[in-house]
Amino acid sequence: MKLGRSTTVLLLALGVGVGAAVNVPLSAAPYQEYPAPYTDLRGLVDRTQSDLRAASDLEHGNEKQRNRYRNAQEHLSTFDRHLVKGHFDKGELNHSIDAIKSILDNNTLQASSRDALMRDDEDLRVARDRSW
Repeated sequence: MKLGRSTTVLLLALGVGVGAAVNVPLSAAPYQEYPAPYTDLRGLVDRTQSDLRAASDLEHGNEKQRNRYRNAQEHLSTFDRHLVKGHFDKGELNHSIDAIKSILDNNTLQASSRDALMRDDEDLRVARDRSW
């Protein structure tokens, strides 16, 4: 079957148009909000922040106890901010661990909150000792 010249040109143009619409550049990489090596560590920081908020919500203590939660959350937030910029700030992580330890040692906690924060504390210590 022979196609006319105008039909051939039309089919070629259609093929090129569809091909261009479907074509995805091979160099297009997905956008990453933070350096890949810190993905798991940022998840740990997020989990710890959530556990601190949950424990704080159950807290009916004095201002000193509430300040311990704020202190831990501020240090974790600063540590996370540095991770986003690609910097592992061991000193800030140490402050975060110390602040969580202070909560465990001094605040009145429910068993579930204590268990969650103890797990977070241990995981943060492992992360600190790990080579990043």
